Amino acid sequence: MTAHWELSGEYAEACNCDVACQCIWLEPADDDGCTAALAWHVTDGQYGDIDLGGRKVAMLIVADEGVMFDPSTQWDVVLVVDEEATDEERAAIEDIYLGRAGGIWAPVADGHFRSTEVVTAPIEFERNGKTTTATVGDDVSMEVVEKAGFNEETGTISPHPLTSSLTMKTAKSTHATVAYDDRYDWDLGGNNAYVCDFELTNA
Repeated sequence: MTAHWELSGEYAEACNCDVACQCIWLEPADDDGCTAALAWHVTDGQYGDIDLGGRKVAMLIVADEGVMFDPSTQWDVVLVVDEEATDEERAAIEDIYLGRAGGIWAPVADGHFRSTEVVTAPIEFERNGKTTTATVGDDVSMEVVEKAGFNEETGTISPHPLTSSLTMKTAKSTHATVAYDDRYDWDLGGNNAYVCDFELTNA
């Protein structure tokens, strides 16, 4: 039986679309195929009896041309787990983010994941006012800044599937580089980004 899990904390992503990302409206990405780096700082989290608070997770995605969430669109994925995680914590994170434990990642993995690789690395995640930075070893570095509207408040966008509220804050990357291997190698500074205080569960 799948263990109950719930995660909450801070989230940031940077992708290749101009602001704002076309995937939200089920349109093709600006360059047809999506390339994105996602990062989570889990401040509170449980997988059954396993405490995941304090762990950090990242994901690199390269999607086929077309609409990212179209049933025929396949993704290649690298899941990066905080190197400070214990074996038990790492296994729990893999179960959650590779869709084996239900929640939003189950239909995403079943419908879209063509290839998956799991690695560990040091992950740093920091939010300072409207600026969020994340680094993954020497392979990923991104800084995203929230974008304000006419009332000087950060804009929001909905529906975004990776938080229970479905609402993300709009942002723009000042830099967003990935140099993992030839498949995952890009520089997307100045493009779309989202941040939020996220909550996800399989309840």
